Amino acid sequence: MSKQFAVIGMGRVGASLVRTLDALGHDVLGIDREEDRIQDLSDELPGIHLVAANAAEAEVLRNLGLEQFDGAAVVIGESIQDSVLVTLILKDLGLPMVFSRANNDLHARVLDRIGADHVIQPEKEFGEFLARQMSLPGIQDYLELGNDEALIEIEVPEEWVGKSLADLSLHRKKDLTVLAIKGKDKGGTLPQPNTALEQGTILVIGGPKKELDHFDPNAV
Repeated sequence: MSKQFAVIGMGRVGASLVRTLDALGHDVLGIDREEDRIQDLSDELPGIHLVAANAAEAEVLRNLGLEQFDGAAVVIGESIQDSVLVTLILKDLGLPMVFSRANNDLHARVLDRIGADHVIQPEKEFGEFLARQMSLPGIQDYLELGNDEALIEIEVPEEWVGKSLADLSLHRKKDLTVLAIKGKDKGGTLPQPNTALEQGTILVIGGPKKELDHFDPNAV
């Protein structure tokens, strides 16, 4: 179902976001205070509604009808003050879902306290993900779930090929659970204890973050 989203801040992150939301079939409004930036992006993103306006003014967002939108993303990179103010205005307008980008941990805490539904730190999160990929080759994805729990998607390690989940005893040894097995066709199946693991397939593993952060296939 198509939804209506606003993206405030049309730097590289914002431009990528509106492009992707549009490709997914949603109605997108992009807002930035820099007219030159909006003009340049208008040529790159034909068909997407882009507006040069100061989103830090409540009346501007109200006149654009944002209180009727399904959600918004505040990805202003230059001004922490504007980021906080726009987030606060959007929540006051009653938007049910506001994603806000933070430049640092203090900024993130402020955004969380004023009511941002989701706070994202792209640079920090990318750095953490890259570090995990470097320390654990084969990792495809990593998701923190809260309460010190996490999920990873990882290609079956060479040491595990031909073994079954029963052989590995991940739950008993590491308190880890294999939740799904993705085949080479990307289709997922529920794991069976005696299924032999194949090279090139992906395991979805959940459990304590401390175990997944120091996951070593050779130690199983």
